[in-house]
Amino acid sequence: MRILVTGGNGSVGRELVPALLARGHRVVVLDKDLSALQPLTQPGLELVPGGVEDPRAVTETAGGAEVIIHLAWSFSEDPQVLLEQDLRGHLLLLDAARKEGTRHFIYTSTAVVYGKPVRVPISEDHPLRVLEARKPAYGMAKEFAEKLTLLAARTEGLPGTIVRFWWAFGATIAGRHLREMLRTAAAGEPVRVPGECGGSFLSMEDFNLAMELILLKPGSFGQVFNLASAYVTWEEIARMAVEATGSSAKVEVVPPAEWTGAAFLADRWELDDRRIRGLLGFKPARDPAGVAENLRRAIARTWSQMEHTA
Repeated sequence: MRILVTGGNGSVGRELVPALLARGHRVVVLDKDLSALQPLTQPGLELVPGGVEDPRAVTETAGGAEVIIHLAWSFSEDPQVLLEQDLRGHLLLLDAARKEGTRHFIYTSTAVVYGKPVRVPISEDHPLRVLEARKPAYGMAKEFAEKLTLLAARTEGLPGTIVRFWWAFGATIAGRHLREMLRTAAAGEPVRVPGECGGSFLSMEDFNLAMELILLKPGSFGQVFNLASAYVTWEEIARMAVEATGSSAKVEVVPPAEWTGAAFLADRWELDDRRIRGLLGFKPARDPAGVAENLRRAIARTWSQMEHTA
């Protein structure tokens, strides 16, 4: 199967692409930066430099693609960038998919579209309160891209699926707040976190599994799916950070009502993934303890990288 992956050089794509190749798919990657994928030597891989906002690049890479997995996004909070780059690119991809007769368009969205949780666990039917999100312009653009995908499915018959997740990790893990925790722990300073808060982390192992279950499955067409591996608290993450740095720093757990730190940390981002479990039979590859262990290793590797690049 020929699959176009946009943004395949990012933290999600660089682990998804090898998994797709290993399953025998032919993969075309469209990304402005291809450095992380250049060491791959599989004959079924084609790397094309460019952005999704470039009509010529989209036409070139979408040609003959049976499936488009759309990962590319700027993560900007600038409305102009979101409009001229991200949403323009999304529309170009949808148009190319219609013209090419693409059999499946998969859009990776984000839990940011939920804005701020009003109930947990957070199901796909939770209100989309993007104006209260930590990055409201980003959340608004992602929600609009979701609606464009669903509209194309309804009016043009384009088989589309949307996936939402909170925080994905693979061999390493990105994230400004986590890196700040690691630096604080390494300095021997107390690592302060809000109690009773955390989130549903998604391993790339499970993301790749979900993609294989979703691909060309009629039961996934027109659906929005939450993806999650296991819920982990900020206290657990902080202790992993302290362990990774070899520090003797203390972890201080602050009651939620007294928390004055980053608002991003102050909610319980527990995603309800029963929809994809029930419709497609998805099940995380590891139990919660196994997910936590892999997360601990990812944090340790991330700290090792930070030390070497300091």
